[in-house]
Amino acid sequence: MKYKLIVFDIDGTITRHISSWRYIHEKLRLWSGRAFRYQEDFFAGKISYGKFCSLDAAHWKGMRITKMRSIFRQLRYSKNAPKTIAMFKKAGFKLAAVSTGLQFMTDRVRSELKFDYAVSNRLLSRNGLLTGGVKINLEHGAKHTVLANIYKKFDVAPHEVISVGDTEGDIPLAKNSGYSIAFNCSSAELMRIADYTCKTKDFKEVYRKIMDIADE
Repeated sequence: MKYKLIVFDIDGTITRHISSWRYIHEKLRLWSGRAFRYQEDFFAGKISYGKFCSLDAAHWKGMRITKMRSIFRQLRYSKNAPKTIAMFKKAGFKLAAVSTGLQFMTDRVRSELKFDYAVSNRLLSRNGLLTGGVKINLEHGAKHTVLANIYKKFDVAPHEVISVGDTEGDIPLAKNSGYSIAFNCSSAELMRIADYTCKTKDFKEVYRKIMDIADE
């Protein structure tokens, strides 16, 4: 095959919700308070990404990690995502997920969708309780920093890789892959530079396009 590896964003791409962080806040009815202001401060450049993540994670200090996992089990996949991802596996593609979200969804895509690799940020825990700390593996807008290791792990060159994402945070994936797809896209800039922009929110369109170009 011309392409060997597909790198997916998770939040807003494989899943329907655009942000793991915001999803938790909404489920716990915290979003309209300080959590929303923290995000606004980050995008306005008033606080760093590390500070933003730390402030968010502090909300959940003392919560059982099992409760957090149960909240994320309710998060729905995009239409036909599980079915088509299984078809990609059957077709012989290696699958990687790169997310600035949290480990609860990367854990799900590894176990439920059989991804070969997944990386995200992680809430820290001790004795089954969240500590309020966070390990940042990926900064906002810096997904390209992990690609070299992924390409080495799977012995592929950038031109053998397809990326699929939905926001400006996925532009580094698009710029460092052989073919890029914008799915459920909220970024005009990503749509501008992507090789293909999906017209629907159905993952079958992603599958059809990738299979069309796989052996060109």
